[in-house]
Amino acid sequence: MKRILFLIFILILISCKKEKIESQSFSKMITKRDFPLKNYSKIELVSYYNRVCWDTKYKGESQTYKILVDNYKLTFDSTMIQERVVLNKIQEKELLNLIVCDTCTLEQIESACYNPRHMILFRDAKNRIIAYNEFCIECNASSNSLNLDGFQKYCYSDMGALFKKFGIKLFIEDKNIDEEFIFFKNRRILK
Repeated sequence: MKRILFLIFILILISCKKEKIESQSFSKMITKRDFPLKNYSKIELVSYYNRVCWDTKYKGESQTYKILVDNYKLTFDSTMIQERVVLNKIQEKELLNLIVCDTCTLEQIESACYNPRHMILFRDAKNRIIAYNEFCIECNASSNSLNLDGFQKYCYSDMGALFKKFGIKLFIEDKNIDEEFIFFKNRRILK
């Protein structure tokens, strides 16, 4: 009788442990893909105040679907860029590791807003922009070049943390939204 109870106890223990392992592996499951760009020379991170408020060159299309690079150049006013950080090779590797791995297991629900303030630019040896990924951390939304389609499966909060780690300081939160308003007022963007 003791052996049967011991055997049942072991089976229950194994079953619980297996269930725990399966739930952990599901929440930590990472799919890794090959990065499609092979000819980039450098990666640059840029930040700016909410582009939707000042970008007047969008020709009527939705800000989420606007083509942000045409003929290897930005289609918006680059003087509005507040910060630029060119990554070194170690930083590039860390950024690419985040981009190629599907680290966000829970579905990020997009908000109705799109207040993009951050962008990753991939440049070739001639310093031309060959790919981009712009995103809004607040609403979990992004826009990217066609050659980066399908590479938006990282958590926006992870990308935000990486931008901070690499020296980007412009992050607007509810507590400091006045900073952005003052910037727009000083630039006479808001009337």
